[in-house]
Formats: sequence, C-alpha cells, structure tokens
Amino acid sequence: MMTMTKLEIAEHQLRRAVLLFLDGDYVCAITLAGAAEEILGRLLEESGEQHALGNYVSLCLQGSRGILPDKDLKAIYVGNANEFRNGLKHWRDGTAMTIPLEAAVAMLDRAIENYRKLDGKNIPEIDQYQLATQDMY
Repeated sequence: MMTMTKLEIAEHQLRRAVLLFLDGDYVCAITLAGAAEEILGRLLEESGEQHALGNYVSLCLQGSRGILPDKDLKAIYVGNANEFRNGLKHWRDGTAMTIPLEAAVAMLDRAIENYRKLDGKNIPEIDQYQLATQDMY
C-alpha cells in the first residue's frame, strides 16, 4: 500500500506521461498528462492561482467577446482544449480517432505549466521532453 499527496500523484503521472510521449505513445501520454493536469489545476485553484487551462480560456475570451455569451465561449474553448483527452477517456460514437503529436504536446505543456507553478522543482523527465520538443516552437 502507498500513501501519496495529490501533488505527488500528479508528479508521478506527469513523469510517466512524458516517458510514454517520448516512446511515441501519444494515447497514454494524453490520458495520463490530462489526469495530472486536472489534479494540478485544482491544487492551483485551491491556492488561489489560475491554472494553464484558465489562462488559455482567458486569452481566448479577450479576443472574442461579444460573439456569444462568455459562459458559452468558455465551454467551447474548454471543450476544444480537452477534445483529445475527453475523446480518449469517453465513449462517443465508436468512430476512429486520429491523435496528432500536437495534441499530446498541448496536454503535456499544460500539465507542466501547472506543475511548475505549484512546485517549481526541476524533474529530469521534463528536461528530456523539452529537448525533444524544442524545435516545435
């Protein structure tokens, strides 16, 4: 039996997600990074800070106010940001999915941003990930 804090759990998930990504397993990388991102985001909310998804939605809303009510736009932006994570976790209609590298990178980037805001500790897996993806930016 193990006892871990939510932060330790999320760090463990994030480390594994990065290793899966580096091994080319984007499906499991997205799923695990998404779980870590959610835990880390809630921990940030509890501490009064905004998480990566909240930052993204805020930026999107700044550029699109007046198109629809903010709550509707927020739901659209959150849905788009979580499209692949949710598609991998939930049964929709049974159709095949194409999972792009960029979907895994986006989810990992959000989880890493949240992790760094909470802990700030450097972990080797994140360094490996950043080296592998540095040419993408």
